[in-house]
Amino acid sequence: MSSPKELLRDEGVVLLREGDHPYSPEEINDLIALCQKLPRPGGIGQENRLGVGRILVDPVDIARGERGYAPATVEAPEIAQLILDIVASERAMAYWADCFGQEEVIVRRAQTNFLHQGDQVGWHDDHEANPEYMFSIVVGLTDEYTGGEFLAQITPDDQRRFRVNRGDVLIARAALQHAVDVVESGQRISLVLFTA
Repeated sequence: MSSPKELLRDEGVVLLREGDHPYSPEEINDLIALCQKLPRPGGIGQENRLGVGRILVDPVDIARGERGYAPATVEAPEIAQLILDIVASERAMAYWADCFGQEEVIVRRAQTNFLHQGDQVGWHDDHEANPEYMFSIVVGLTDEYTGGEFLAQITPDDQRRFRVNRGDVLIARAALQHAVDVVESGQRISLVLFTA
């Protein structure tokens, strides 16, 4: 079986189940409780229907500027800091640096995505927002939904579907074309870190 490093190198995406990443079940529970408290303004673009709880804003966000949106703001900084203390802890960042084959990993942007029935995220790559992004880390915070799969375009002929459940972590290269399929029922919540 290939390691996460090898899968990222070869395919650009890997799904890690609970126990295979740096976040404990207790930390996942804490993240769920904290993320539920975040304000949820909408995402950007007609192809994206979701609520976004901002945790860390990147001052370089090309996509927002190109679409005429005002810069994003963190509306609950105290809650955001508690979330970052967990997901961007020294231990977690050391784990991700090793996984990504980097000397250091820096979280440039972080947000919680809330998708309800009928919501989706259109096809894109994360370089559209900032070409310095290297990887995105998607932490699953709920599994009480149908649809809402993470779609990854590995090659023009190879599209894969991943269901990111509560406690799972999906990692993807920033250059990977991806989307989130329409949520058919329930609520899909994920915490996303954009790293450099």
